[in-house]
Amino acid sequence: MRIVIDARYLTRQYSGIRMYSERLLEHLSLQDHENEYFCLVQPDYTRPLALGENFQLVKYDARPLSLNTIFSLHKTVNRLKPDFFHTLFPLMPIFFRGKLLVTVHDLQPLLMKDWTGSRFFPVKKMYDMFYHWIYPYTFRKATWLVTVSQATKDAISHFFPELTEKIIVVHSGIDLESVDLQNPSVFEGLKVKYDIPDQYILYVGSTRPNKNLPNMLRAYARLREISPQFQGLGFVLVLTGDRFITEVIQVIKEKHLEPGIRILDPVSQAEKHALYDYAQLFFFATRLEGFGFPLLEAQAQGTPVVASNDHSLPEIAQDSAVLVDPDDVEALSHALKEVLSNHDLRQDLIQKGKRNVKNFSWEKTAHRVLEIYHHLM
Repeated sequence: MRIVIDARYLTRQYSGIRMYSERLLEHLSLQDHENEYFCLVQPDYTRPLALGENFQLVKYDARPLSLNTIFSLHKTVNRLKPDFFHTLFPLMPIFFRGKLLVTVHDLQPLLMKDWTGSRFFPVKKMYDMFYHWIYPYTFRKATWLVTVSQATKDAISHFFPELTEKIIVVHSGIDLESVDLQNPSVFEGLKVKYDIPDQYILYVGSTRPNKNLPNMLRAYARLREISPQFQGLGFVLVLTGDRFITEVIQVIKEKHLEPGIRILDPVSQAEKHALYDYAQLFFFATRLEGFGFPLLEAQAQGTPVVASNDHSLPEIAQDSAVLVDPDDVEALSHALKEVLSNHDLRQDLIQKGKRNVKNFSWEKTAHRVLEIYHHLM
C-alpha cells in the first residue's frame, strides 16, 4: 500500500498533536516494514524521527489551518498516488476524492465560543465560520474517523449521530521507557535559573480558554488563604505562549500571586521530567480535553494528580486521580489541600497512577491504526 499521512502539526513547539504525530509515526515504522509511507511535514520541522526506509518525509510549505490546505493540498496528495490518505487532524483538502482516514483529537473549536477569541472581531467571526464548516465537512467526507477517546467520539455522535458507526476509538499512548529517573542536577539547574521554590504544584500546557488556568490560579490563591501552612507553596506553570495569556496575568495580579508564581517557557524533555519528579502534585483542572497527555506524564513520573471531572479526563484517569468540577474554585482548593496534606492519599494516588499508565502504549495505538489501514484496503 501507498499511504500519505498529513503530519504538519509536527512543529518545534510542544503540543498534544505533535506528540501524537511523532509517536504514531515512529511506532508505525517499528511495526510496518512493507507499506510505503509519505509523511507531509512543514519545512521548518527539524526534530529527528526514527523512521524506517519505507517512510519518506515530504516538505509542504503551508500551515495546517490554511486555505492552501483546503484548496491546493489535494494536488500534492494526488501526485503521490496513495491508496488512502490519513490526516492526523480534522482538516482535509476539499477536492480530494480518495479514501480518507481522519484522526480527531477533540471538538474544542465547535464546543467553545472563546476558542477563536482575543482576535479582532471580524477575524474571529471568520475563524468561527471556517471551523464550523470544515470540521463537519471533513467528518462527513471521511471513510473512517479515529478518535483518541470515547469522550471525543460521544461529542461527535452528539452533533452528528449519523456518523457514529464510522467512528473508531483508538486511545493514544505513553512511552514508559522514556520516563527518566530523578536527575538532581537537571532540577538544580532549573531551580537556580527560575528561582523555583522548594515546594510547588505544577501545570504544563497552554493558556487556551479550555485549560481553565484562571480558575486554577483562583483555587491556588484560595488554598493559601484557607491554609497558612501553604503560604510558601509555589505554582510552576510551563506554558506554550499564545494570545490568551493576558487573562492569566490579570488573575495573578488581582490575587497578588506574583511571589509564588513561576512561568516557564516550554522546557526540554529532561527538564519536564525533573519538574514532574519534584512537584508536590500536578494540577490539571482543564475542560474539553481530547486525551490529556500531561496527566499520564505526571503519573508516569510518580506525581499525584488533581484534575477536572470533565470530558475525557475521567476516562483516561479512571480512579487514579482526584477529579473535581473545573468551575468550582472552592472544591478545587480543597482537593489541593487534601492531596498536599494527606500522606496516605498521596501514596495511593502515586501507586494507582503508575498502574494506570500501563493501560496506554504507543505499540497498542500503532497496532490498532495498522488494523484500520488494512481494513480500509
